Amino acid sequence: QGATCHDRVASFFCECPHGRTGLLCHLDDACISNPCQKGSNCDTNPVNGKAICTCPPGYTGSACNLDIDECSLGANPCEHGGRCLNTKGSFQCKCLQGYDGPRCEMDINECMSNPCHNDATCLDQIGGFQCICMPGYEGVFCHINADECASQPCLNNGKCIDKINSFHCECSKGFSGSLCQVDIDECASTPCKNGAKCTDGPNKYMCECAEGYTGQHCEIDINECYSDPCHYGTCKDGLASFTCYCHPGYTGRLCETNINECLSQPCKNGGTCQDRENSYICSCPKGTAGINCEVNLDDCKSKPCDFGRCIDKINGYECACEPGYTGTMCNINIDDCAINPCHNGGTCVDGINSFTCLCPEGYNDATCLSQVDECASNPCIHGRCQDLINGYKCTCESGWSGQNCDINNNECESNPCMNGGTCKDMTSGYHCTCRVGFTGPNCQTNINECASNPCLNQGTCIDDVAGYKCNCLLPYTGENCETLLAPCSPRPCKNGGMCKEAEDYQSFS
Repeated sequence: QGATCHDRVASFFCECPHGRTGLLCHLDDACISNPCQKGSNCDTNPVNGKAICTCPPGYTGSACNLDIDECSLGANPCEHGGRCLNTKGSFQCKCLQGYDGPRCEMDINECMSNPCHNDATCLDQIGGFQCICMPGYEGVFCHINADECASQPCLNNGKCIDKINSFHCECSKGFSGSLCQVDIDECASTPCKNGAKCTDGPNKYMCECAEGYTGQHCEIDINECYSDPCHYGTCKDGLASFTCYCHPGYTGRLCETNINECLSQPCKNGGTCQDRENSYICSCPKGTAGINCEVNLDDCKSKPCDFGRCIDKINGYECACEPGYTGTMCNINIDDCAINPCHNGGTCVDGINSFTCLCPEGYNDATCLSQVDECASNPCIHGRCQDLINGYKCTCESGWSGQNCDINNNECESNPCMNGGTCKDMTSGYHCTCRVGFTGPNCQTNINECASNPCLNQGTCIDDVAGYKCNCLLPYTGENCETLLAPCSPRPCKNGGMCKEAEDYQSFS
């Protein structure tokens, strides 16, 4: 049959020509007619020579011409919920979003395309992804720079400049701080001088100057002399003040007042003062001279006063008369009797500055007003004298009598001393010497000798004149009941006899 035999150890091998098959190449090759569908593998049965088709995946049947529906065989071959579509010789999986692969077995990594920007971290998810943004970015892809200025964080009109995950405030003048929240204290540098008060404001300050200063920083001392306030004087500037040094003849805070030199009344003797600038002029009355009219011309040179002293006056004189004289020139004797000074019928005799009264009997003194004082000789020895007309009356002291109170009365005549007392007459009185047991000015009081309780042992005291008596209770006796009566002592009864006192305790039995 055209086969070629190949020898082997203890065997052989037939190499068949085209169209023949079998161990000995004795069978026709059934695969010559291509009985198996394209893509199948055809093998010849070495026993009977029939064709054996080995089907590719997805086909079945003796000739591999039947399509296998893989989608209906058992479980869904598509994973993760993929939909199975049958195809010739195979199947196709329609995957849900986020999955890939022949069987939808692969989770698609959406982060592979690097969708997240600006160093964001991509977190793969089923059918999608999530970008975890770096601080300062936002958006699905972290592609948007977050505007930190959107909340207007800069205060006090500061300008906000957005940055990555931050912002910067460009502050208006006068403010500082990360948010322009700090009002810069322009007063910190002490710009206000001379004790001024600094008030801070936004990007400014204001100086409230102390009195006497001006200028933006109170650096200028106000010249209070600038307005020339001193009328008649020289101005010296001070701190918030000025001092006027006045020209001679002027005074006042502003030297505005002309000093009136006439206020001190320099013109004497009634002279008229006329004020001048820093001076005055005196117009002197008649009889005076001098700058201040201080010279009084002597009008007493002619000695015009007869009986008196001349007192020089302005343009004249006055006589100070001696006593008893009157008149402008003291030449008239004053009649001292003109006023009838003598009383009670007395006759007045005029003298020089005096008069004499000739008084009737019973009257005396210069004007006959007083009677003759008969008491002047102190006639009442022990009494008071009362003057009478041409006489006197004595009112005697106690214990005295007589016209001149010269008789000592005997007060013992009335026996004033009682209870046998002895009376002794005294000057203006008497003295009682009392008997024993009596007392008092007139010995009228009996002395109570029982007052000292002299009776002992409950004895009763009975007062007596100049003494006392004690009534004693038995068995006591004695002057003061001080003695105990005891006739049975010491044991007068012998041989065991019993002693019994009598009722009066004077004896025993």
